[in-house]
Amino acid sequence: MKTIHQGHLPVRTIVLIGMAFFITAQVHAQNANARLTLTLRNVTLKEFTKIIENSTGYSFIYSEEINIKHRINLKVKEKPLHEILDIVFKDETISYQFSDRYILLQKKKKTKNVSRKFTISGYVTDGTSSETLIGTNIFESHQNQGTTTNPYGFYSITLPEGETSLRFSYLGYATEVCQFILSQDTLMNIRMQGNTQLQEVVVVSDRAEAGAMATQMGSIEIPITQIKSTPSILGEADVMKAIQLIPGVQAGVDGSAGLYIRGGSPDQNLILLDGVPVYNVDHMFGFFSVFTPEAVKKVMLFKSSFPARFGGRLSSVIDVRTNDGDMQKYHGMLSIGLLTSKFNLEGPIVKGRTSFNISARRSYLDLLAKPFMPDDEKYSYYFYDVNAKINHKFSDRSRLFLSIYNGKDHFATKFDENTDNEDGSKMNWGNTIASARWNYIFNNRLFSNTTVAFNNYELGIHSYMTNQFFGSTENKVNRYSADYRSGIQDWSYKIDFDFNPSPIHRIKFGTEYIYHIFRPEVMTSKISDHTSKQVGQEKTYYSINNNPLYAHEISAYAEDNFRLNTRFRLNMGAHLSLFHVQNKSYFSFQPRISARYQLVKDIALKTSYTQMSQYVHLLSSMPISMPTDLWVPVTPKIKPMQSHQFSLGGYYTGIKGWEFSAEGYYKTMRNVLEYKDGVSFFGTSAGWENKVEMGKGRSMGIELMAQKTVGKTTGWLSYTLSKSDRKFAKGGINNGERFPYKYDRRHSINLTVNHQFNDRIDIGVSWAFYTGGTSTIPEEKTAIIRPNDGINNGSGGGWIIPYEPSFTNTSPTIGETNYVEHRNNFRLPASHRLNIGINFNKKTKHGIRTWNISLYNVYNAMNPAWIYRAHNEQGKGVIKKYTLLPIIPSFTYTYKF
Repeated sequence: MKTIHQGHLPVRTIVLIGMAFFITAQVHAQNANARLTLTLRNVTLKEFTKIIENSTGYSFIYSEEINIKHRINLKVKEKPLHEILDIVFKDETISYQFSDRYILLQKKKKTKNVSRKFTISGYVTDGTSSETLIGTNIFESHQNQGTTTNPYGFYSITLPEGETSLRFSYLGYATEVCQFILSQDTLMNIRMQGNTQLQEVVVVSDRAEAGAMATQMGSIEIPITQIKSTPSILGEADVMKAIQLIPGVQAGVDGSAGLYIRGGSPDQNLILLDGVPVYNVDHMFGFFSVFTPEAVKKVMLFKSSFPARFGGRLSSVIDVRTNDGDMQKYHGMLSIGLLTSKFNLEGPIVKGRTSFNISARRSYLDLLAKPFMPDDEKYSYYFYDVNAKINHKFSDRSRLFLSIYNGKDHFATKFDENTDNEDGSKMNWGNTIASARWNYIFNNRLFSNTTVAFNNYELGIHSYMTNQFFGSTENKVNRYSADYRSGIQDWSYKIDFDFNPSPIHRIKFGTEYIYHIFRPEVMTSKISDHTSKQVGQEKTYYSINNNPLYAHEISAYAEDNFRLNTRFRLNMGAHLSLFHVQNKSYFSFQPRISARYQLVKDIALKTSYTQMSQYVHLLSSMPISMPTDLWVPVTPKIKPMQSHQFSLGGYYTGIKGWEFSAEGYYKTMRNVLEYKDGVSFFGTSAGWENKVEMGKGRSMGIELMAQKTVGKTTGWLSYTLSKSDRKFAKGGINNGERFPYKYDRRHSINLTVNHQFNDRIDIGVSWAFYTGGTSTIPEEKTAIIRPNDGINNGSGGGWIIPYEPSFTNTSPTIGETNYVEHRNNFRLPASHRLNIGINFNKKTKHGIRTWNISLYNVYNAMNPAWIYRAHNEQGKGVIKKYTLLPIIPSFTYTYKF
């Protein structure tokens, strides 16, 4: 080390710099590029410079007045020398300068004027397809500031003028580094190149909404590769089935796609497709979801700490974003499986400016089964999905997205016993969603997204019966037909803003208006009689419940994600909503707050409080999703549901490529609905307000998760300990005593592993174990005398399920009924299931061919879908279980071109 006294500095400096010209360029280049691994504790400046000199061959030059305020503590691995110096002198009044083989240290120049700040903004896209990349990490090394791209691929970061080094990283892509002198507001669009080598993404920004570094907790991003690799029924990769493997999420009936999240019901999940709610997400009575992975770009799950922009549901938000379409070249995919076939095609309409993306899927059970059916008895079932999207770029500041989704299930029967009689029915149900989104950048700090959308879910049932009579003088034809319609329709408008005033603040605000049209039931029937001699009169009958319900919903929100200091970050916001229906208005103020504290480098603590309100209910009494389930709004009698959720968690990222988390939560709910004792719903909403009661619910639990995110082997292991129950007023359901929720499962374990052996073979394995939910099973029978009103609210702590047919008179009836001591009195056995899927890939001249072989429920576990009371051969009452899904093998052929 060269220590220079102030009085001799000029002469010594000149001599030393002159000597540097005699050092070989080869040695200098080797030392300059060397990467160092250092662990220093409580080191002085003199000791630090000596260590660097011995490690690199550089010599330090500085005066006696140069000193450090704090001793040096440092731990780095494989870092270049200039980055180490940046870290050491970051908070010191010392600057450094390389001069050949010497490093000159001097005091930083004091400036009277505060450095000007400028904003860098732009879009981050895939370098090949121009697809926007959501959640890309951007980090500036000199200022130690970071941000991420928003759901539309846009970013904005404000930095002091001067030397700037921006690092862009995204999983599966090569890291991009941009170095330049920042002297004005700058528009910088980044095109990232794909990288087949999975590398660790260094997340240094608190702006992400998922993961250990995010301010929010209870939020998880499910990678699309993980969704496609997760084995499922008949080889059908499914978004909802992948989400079921996340801690805190229950599946409901074994094998179904239903989601019961942290003690909530399926109607308490806000499921969004490009920002538009989806009311029915199920196909085939809940065993498949409407989302095809080939059309999906990103999936986010929020279980707590909901961002203020979301509202309307109590339990979760599932935000699904679809692909925009390749602006550079055409490519696609064709897949053929045992249950469905599907294709995806995308490409430019105008290269570099307009693109399209279209995906379609159809099942063909009806086509395969048709040849094996008798002529006089026909059944038909199929479902389909179509996703289409157009993306147009007006300029770097303005973009337009047009999206449409249409999906339906179709079930039909036809009986034709002879030429004289014929009857049958058709049932169709599904969603139609259309939206237009406009992104506009007002300036480099203010981004806006405007959405106009139409959303319609409809169920239609048509049944008919025709009888023909042939006489000697005339022929008669009698025809009866009935139509049933139900559904919900929304027209909506919303505008969202992202405002980035400084690196430590990220503000979001916006507003939304939804016009709801509820059609719980529209029923008509027609009877006609015709003869060969005259045309008979046709009579039409309408139900008394044909009137639709109209509702208006207005909401506004604001939130700020900001940093108080280097360790402590906050996300604070509020969601305000107003719901008006049947001349009754409900207003709700919903505060949201999340906090994150960096305890040490690799350990973070988080806490949050969230309040939510919900204005719609789903009427259902079946354990599986049925098309006859009805959406109804709150009424003057039925108040909105509300929840308060408190969460606390710890996160550890000290092992490279791994994330460990532990989260605990406690949630209370008010005005949750349950059917009264002895009452159920099936296909009719008439008098539904009198069939339900409002009560309280609570849910609590601990969720543990270990996740490996990079490398050839990825996946996670999770464990959930939880409890959920309900309580109603004294004298009401269960006589006011607390009882377990239907899907109260105490323990749940999920293991998901994906391993890539090489470019040709990869495997996905998932194993799930969960203790049983609850069910209400009659324990004994009793004889009673009661009025024939069809409803009995119970007495003496028990409740009664009437099963005798009711009569139109009001005289007392005497009968035998089932008696149950309390609701959900029986707990089902535990369930467990192993699924395996193997992919065999091969590159061809024009694309990639993949064969997938899957086994669902590998060891044929006979898991209970539901249980019921029956009698054995000796006439003794026994509990039996019904299993829906045994071992199911499947194969799928996919070709990407």
